[in-house]
Order: sequence, then C-alpha cells, then structure tokens
Amino acid sequence: MNKNEPIAIVGIGCRFPGGVVDPGSFWNLLSQGKNGISEIPADRWDLKKFSTDNKTLKGKIYTDKGGFIEDIDQFEPEFFGISPREAKFMDPQKRIALEVAWEALEEGGFMPAE
Repeated sequence: MNKNEPIAIVGIGCRFPGGVVDPGSFWNLLSQGKNGISEIPADRWDLKKFSTDNKTLKGKIYTDKGGFIEDIDQFEPEFFGISPREAKFMDPQKRIALEVAWEALEEGGFMPAE
C-alpha cells in the first residue's frame, strides 16, 4: 500500500463525555464550543469519602469534576450473545466498544448481523 493512498471513512460510532452518543451529538458539542467535563455524578462514587483539599495527601482526589460517559449501565448483553451474568463482570470499556463498533458498521451501510 502506498503511504499517500487516500482512505475513506464509511462508518463512525462514538461515545464521549458531555452526552456524545453519535457523530451528530459530537459535532454539536464541538461546534458549540462546549466540553464534556462535568461534576462527578453522585451514582459513580461518594465524593466526600474519596476527596480532600490537601493536594499532597495520597489516595485521595482533589477535584469534583471529570469526563463521564452517560448510561454505561444500559448495555443489552443478549443482543451480543452475552449472558447477563457475564456482562456484569465485563469491563464497561469492552461493552462500549461492542456497541460503538456495531453502530459504526450500521452507519457505514453494513449489516453486522449478516
């Protein structure tokens, strides 16, 4: 393959902090000059338990903001042939990768199920 050979992107899928669930919402975030940083959601962890104002204290955080992907608990394991029990122990990044890869194939006009 030639290094200068053009490539074509035929499908894209994405998940980013700030409510980005597809290319359209990603474009909206970028075009509006927003970012995906928000306060730590209360359902992620007890902020009071793990935070401090003392930046030198080990094992604690000193910020109340971060980049969080929403609805990471909305994975449908049966759709991918995964048992609910197995899905409980899967890394959320793997679940998101499966969903996004499937969406990218569909968006590119491919039928992944076939």
